[in-house]
Amino acid sequence: MKVLPAVDILNRKCVQLVGGDPDTKVFENTDPLAIAKKWAEYSDYLHLIDLDAAIYNTDINRDIIKKILSEIKVPAEVGGGIRSIEVFRELIDAGADKLIMGTSAVKNLELLKKIRDEFRKDRIVIALDVKGEEVSISGWTQGSGLTIFDAIKKLEDYASSFLITSIGVEGRMTGPDTALYKKILALTDVEIIASGGISSIDDLIKLDKIGINKAVVGTAIYTNKIDLNEVRKVFG
Repeated sequence: MKVLPAVDILNRKCVQLVGGDPDTKVFENTDPLAIAKKWAEYSDYLHLIDLDAAIYNTDINRDIIKKILSEIKVPAEVGGGIRSIEVFRELIDAGADKLIMGTSAVKNLELLKKIRDEFRKDRIVIALDVKGEEVSISGWTQGSGLTIFDAIKKLEDYASSFLITSIGVEGRMTGPDTALYKKILALTDVEIIASGGISSIDDLIKLDKIGINKAVVGTAIYTNKIDLNEVRKVFG
């Protein structure tokens, strides 16, 4: 099991939200770079998300993302507002290992094909946010009309990994949706990254046992429910 600490940036601050709602901050810090450097000391991969780009389609945090990529000593995947091949190219050139595409991957297959043709699918993570069994888009504000299972079959030729977030448990630290992950693992050979609800090392062990090899952890590390040193001891 590889744990990916989340660095979520909103209005140029590092935050953790409940259910993706900007009005429900459980953590806020004015120095995202310092937070990223801290987690990079304990993990060999980071998960960077530009929430303003994802929710409001602005690039007010782009310089912070680039600075983090240039100064941390571990690779990182970056997500939020990847709506064009130009932005994809810009962030890869800035040092991102992989880029996470969400709504644009679901709604714009032509763009996804162009990006895959230029960068290969190893550089693409497709984020699918699930409410019940339907994929939500546009910052969780709209339904896509696709079930998670239909979306995976439609998009698996374009992704090195699927980042699956169960919206109902996101930020609430009530445990991951293992039943959903079991169904998805039975459907595809593409790597699955779990996200949402992970509140303890026991939750990580449960995910590991069903075949999940990577998990994004946010609120639990910011509120000291999970100690990344302990994670290393358990998983190596």
